[in-house]
Amino acid sequence: MTWAILLLPLLIVIVAFLALGMGLWMSVLTAKYRDFNQITGFLAQALMYATPIIYPLSEVPEPYKFWASLNPMATVVETFRYALLGKGHFSASHMLYAGILALCVLLSGMYFFKRTEKRVVDYL
Repeated sequence: MTWAILLLPLLIVIVAFLALGMGLWMSVLTAKYRDFNQITGFLAQALMYATPIIYPLSEVPEPYKFWASLNPMATVVETFRYALLGKGHFSASHMLYAGILALCVLLSGMYFFKRTEKRVVDYL
């Protein structure tokens, strides 16, 4: 047990914000555009491959590390690995980026959902 275990509540909040925000975006887009239903599965699979769950972020080749670090879940998974297993990497700046991006995704999803909430019935 190290001090990094104290990061777990923050990591769970970031994951919840990202999941809820993406869910709100996907629900409205799927209701408005019927074909988006097929794209959703492909998009979720692509994001899973882009997140370093099976492999550590240190295994990503150097030219692609910048692109991999743009994914906020890459930082979250790497910090989970660091907090629970003692391996991996922790970066406060990457965590700040992931938190701000998660908050932006959540707030924009809430705004978009609230704005189109009354018209979703017309799309169905």
